[in-house]
Amino acid sequence: MPGAQQAVPPAAEPVRARETPHPSNGRIAIQERRTMRIIHGLAGLLALLVSSHAVAARTPEQVFESASRSVVLVHGYDAEGNTLSQGSGVVTGRETVTTNCHVTDDAARVEVVFQAKAFSVTPGAANRDRDLCQLKVPQLGAPRAALYTGRLRVGQRVYAIGAPEGLELTFTEGLISNLREFEGSRYIQTSAVIAQGSSGGGLFDAEGRLIGITAFIVGEGQNLNFALPASWISDLTAAADRPVPKVLTAEAAEARWIARVAEARAQKDWITLLMVTQQWVRTMPRSARAWQELGDAYRTVNRPRRAVPAYQQAVRYNAQAFDAWVHLGTSYLALNQYDRAIEASQEALRIRAAEPRALYNLGAAYHGQGLHERVQEIHAQLRKADSALAADFARKYGKR
Repeated sequence: MPGAQQAVPPAAEPVRARETPHPSNGRIAIQERRTMRIIHGLAGLLALLVSSHAVAARTPEQVFESASRSVVLVHGYDAEGNTLSQGSGVVTGRETVTTNCHVTDDAARVEVVFQAKAFSVTPGAANRDRDLCQLKVPQLGAPRAALYTGRLRVGQRVYAIGAPEGLELTFTEGLISNLREFEGSRYIQTSAVIAQGSSGGGLFDAEGRLIGITAFIVGEGQNLNFALPASWISDLTAAADRPVPKVLTAEAAEARWIARVAEARAQKDWITLLMVTQQWVRTMPRSARAWQELGDAYRTVNRPRRAVPAYQQAVRYNAQAFDAWVHLGTSYLALNQYDRAIEASQEALRIRAAEPRALYNLGAAYHGQGLHERVQEIHAQLRKADSALAADFARKYGKR
């Protein structure tokens, strides 16, 4: 028809080629689903672990209730039956108690007390260099403590249980404040108070597991409490099944301790120095050198009141220990105990006449007593012996 517009047919849609999925895409999808399942599984496992840890952690009351059943009293007696030493111990195996060697070493007879009943003991495995000894206690029915030798953390909450001076068990709470390296292992330093006389007790974690044997305290007015790591108990038990190693001579053992002290001094690690010297006097309680080094350690950290008894022990075991007498005099001077400083200095001069350091201390003690003529006499002797020391002495004590 003229003038009529013809309808334009719609454009045909382009024919799309059928997409065939690439084989690798399917594998990727499968891997992604597997990865997600693994992630979800790990998340669930982590939640389970966190939940189980929360359940395992106990209240302090629960820790004491369970752990205290494995802590016993240890009493040492002399040949006449008099009490010689008192400490604590922890049941770490069947009819086996672990304690510090210094609790029992000098005793003629040792008893373990559990639930008010006394048990006779025989010696077991021992490592005196570590101050760790075991006692065999027939018919002891106390449960053994659960031992934990895994990783410990500074800041971890811990509990100390022991019997100070053989009294009832005490329970203190604190944190691990440091882990101090010692020949491939670590001493545990804790703020949980370890009372005097409770050596050999247990240090437990928040789950009531034994992580250490309480050993000693150092310092004055500070919470410097130390425990021996539980891994040493495992070492001790394992060593009991091996041939007895050759025992070091006293000279060789002392040389090892001297090297340890020298290392701590070289590093200026004064707390480790105190820790090492404390351990030394416990493992070698009749060593004059050990006591002198302990006194020197306390003097280094300005603790003369602690240094004095250490030096007294040093000269008790070796009356010819010149340096111990000199340092004892120095410590007495720091405490303004002039009579005793004079006695110590005179003992030093008995060993080495006119020795400058001993003369200096003697003159300082005379000055403290107001004996000015004697001060001048000492100054005259010092001028002959050591002019530099004499000049220092004159500056401090030359004026009335």
